[in-house]
Amino acid sequence: MKPRILLVEDDEGLGETLKERLEQDKYRVEWAKTISEAENLYRPNAFDLVVLDLRLPDGNGFDLAEMIVKKEKDLPFLFLTAQAGAQERLRGFELGAAEFIPKPFHLKEFLIRLERVISLTRPHYGQKWKMDTKEIHLDSFLVKNEDGTSTLLSKRDCSLLALLLTDPAKVFSRSEILDFIVGEDSFPTERTIDNAIVRLRDALGEGSIRNVRGVGYQWIGPLQPLV
Repeated sequence: MKPRILLVEDDEGLGETLKERLEQDKYRVEWAKTISEAENLYRPNAFDLVVLDLRLPDGNGFDLAEMIVKKEKDLPFLFLTAQAGAQERLRGFELGAAEFIPKPFHLKEFLIRLERVISLTRPHYGQKWKMDTKEIHLDSFLVKNEDGTSTLLSKRDCSLLALLLTDPAKVFSRSEILDFIVGEDSFPTERTIDNAIVRLRDALGEGSIRNVRGVGYQWIGPLQPLV
């Protein structure tokens, strides 16, 4: 699953460069140019990392970081800014920033430091979930039931489920799912995705995934991370 990044940067040239390069590497990027845009894009459990500028047209990145920490304390974030004095760095680290990278910077160094942050934090969440009386174990492809029985998911079905769980607020189109599961020989057509959804509903129940006619699929079941 591609790590997902929320990029908050008002500089058009820099934002375009970072988004393009990150997507070339292996990341999925949503780009906001203001705090207001970032607040509209942000959703709990939807991102693996937030990259924040400090000076933005409608406020500063510290305020946005504080909002994120209150809603999702385990989501890592880093600051990428020209305001890199000792006072700014201290406040950033007190908020819990994983990195504080001053502008101007070397793009390769930025990518290395960003990848390090994600590699240290991403494996610790998102693999095990609780849905009512069922447990979803993405790492072992299992759905465990209250009576002790379990359903073993295929790799392709588990990949599709993992995608839906990355952003429960989003309706994923069939084309997006096909693009995400690139290289899966078992997903040659959109019809195959429909069949996989049927199997997932059998394992998880009808209140887990909904079909938005003419658009795609969305996770709708209750969901809590398993520690």
